[in-house]
Amino acid sequence: MPRVDSTPLLSFIVLSYNYEKYIGQTIQSILDQTIQDFEIVVVDDASKDGSCAVVEGFNDPRIRLFRSDVNLGGARSYNRAVQMAQGDWLVNLDADDWIAPNKLAIQLAASAANPDVQIIGTHVSYVDDQGHPHPNSADLDEYTNSKWDPNLVENWIGHNRLCRSSTIVKRNAHLDIGLDDPDMVRAPDYELWTRALREGCRFLVVPEKLTTARIHSRGVTHGNSLESFVERAWVGLHNLRPHIERLSAWPSFEQLLETVATDANISALDAKRRYRLLASFVLDIECRSFSEFQRFLEKNDSEVENIGKRLFVLASSSVNKSRAEIERYVEARDFWHRIATQPLWLRLLRKISPIKSGAKS
Repeated sequence: MPRVDSTPLLSFIVLSYNYEKYIGQTIQSILDQTIQDFEIVVVDDASKDGSCAVVEGFNDPRIRLFRSDVNLGGARSYNRAVQMAQGDWLVNLDADDWIAPNKLAIQLAASAANPDVQIIGTHVSYVDDQGHPHPNSADLDEYTNSKWDPNLVENWIGHNRLCRSSTIVKRNAHLDIGLDDPDMVRAPDYELWTRALREGCRFLVVPEKLTTARIHSRGVTHGNSLESFVERAWVGLHNLRPHIERLSAWPSFEQLLETVATDANISALDAKRRYRLLASFVLDIECRSFSEFQRFLEKNDSEVENIGKRLFVLASSSVNKSRAEIERYVEARDFWHRIATQPLWLRLLRKISPIKSGAKS
């Protein structure tokens, strides 16, 4: 039952852009929740299809539809939704995903058992654009649904295993850490989660597949791998490095630098941007937003670029050394495996043959 006051317990945030085909299933999955104390804040990003008509067709007073006159992009639309939301918890759900009827009940029970936690996700099922199991479901399962601790900084280096559509976030905590960086396109959720980690928020992931995420060609996260890499590098610099330094977790800093320096996308950057990006990880640069970081990459400074070149060589050498050690380990492992699987008489012969050889000399 809804509470006596007018403030809802939950604010679902649904962002939509030309998702007429999917948004009905998304909203219906919200209306089917076992907990009914909620509002649904839909921000339509200037859709050109019938998305808004689908939303209005539900005729539920808890649904609040906000239409943008121009396309704002995901981060700005999300910020608008957060500012409009009134609930104690902000519940993220993209307009092409859906959730199990008991999802919120389970997450709120997890919150009651862990009152220090501000961000709660779930495991995820993956489908294609038609809602069928995604052909890469096994790999996606292994990546996002494996057992991992989201409160450890090393688990965020080069990885974002937390599906935004699975999460609920305490509204007050979200307002404290701030909104999405409006200039980010590919990784604003990764930036938000790592900023929350940097600011001391606690995470929890419910190990049940209560969220279904649709993976299709219109998804923006991996639409441009180079742009995504630059955004992830900024996240590492802006959020992970300060947290690592505060913890004095220097092996994690080495891991962070190597992850950036050896990413396949770094070779696609022109030399100046490549070396300036690497140098930023050891310099105290004044960049408070992603757009400022982009401007930093475009500047000319041979001293900064030389620092980046040296870091690139060091990181590459370290990785090559690690690969060589792995190769030596594999060779030794294979050698002893061959020995162990040989017949007993041959192994005994190998043991006594050096003695015979010595007796003849």
